[in-house]
Amino acid sequence: MRVDAPGSRERLPAADRNFVGGLRTLIGLQPGSEERRFGAAIAFDSRIPVRFFNGLAVLAPTDPAEADAALDWLGTRGTPHEVWIREDIADPLRAALEQRDFVAQDWVEPVMAIAPIVQTRPPPEGVTIREVNDADTLEEQIAAQVAGGLPEGPIRMFMTPTFVGRDDIRCFTACLDGRPVGHSIAIHTGDVAGVYSVGVAESVRGRGVGTAVTWAAVEAGRGWGADLIVLQSSRMGFGVYRRMGFEVIGHYEIHRPGS
Repeated sequence: MRVDAPGSRERLPAADRNFVGGLRTLIGLQPGSEERRFGAAIAFDSRIPVRFFNGLAVLAPTDPAEADAALDWLGTRGTPHEVWIREDIADPLRAALEQRDFVAQDWVEPVMAIAPIVQTRPPPEGVTIREVNDADTLEEQIAAQVAGGLPEGPIRMFMTPTFVGRDDIRCFTACLDGRPVGHSIAIHTGDVAGVYSVGVAESVRGRGVGTAVTWAAVEAGRGWGADLIVLQSSRMGFGVYRRMGFEVIGHYEIHRPGS
């Protein structure tokens, strides 16, 4: 049985709101994108042909028929997609997803939170953090995401000049000895800030780059006056975030088409 941190019941809904709000913000920047709500199920289509840019978020109790309708709509859009379900409400939906040949991923994604009063740390020697604020720094961010293993074509579709100069999004690039090798995005929704798109080039992992670029996003949340800073952790990043002081407050299951 998973044991979440004290106070998780109060903090998890705030994290849910930021996750949906973050998706709405990011995907809403893409031409031709669309969002549809089916009861408590919210479907997003960015028009970018990569699974993690499109999907269905189920973060509140949902009638399986509503989730089915949302998946039917996503199917008509024709873009690859996945399903995010909060683990504690997933029971009624798993069978319906299996019937559609969706497969639950073995990494149940921890939802993690940290208070903005945490003491952040400066980057290690050789690492500098640069914020995206013009065309040149946007190119640095794209280079860092590609160095981290993301496909350049879809990333260029996603990371457009619409990211520059917004009040609710801040993007950070970590450079090691001047070379872009790490990235993060902070998104402000209401009284919560979310840390998204953290990644590091494989060749420099273990040198504090991921920690540094995550702290930059945490600092952005502090600057916005957020009451809570949240993220969803990959398997690779989990130990880093725990050492930084993030606590697990819940879990999201991820379901993907099997073939």
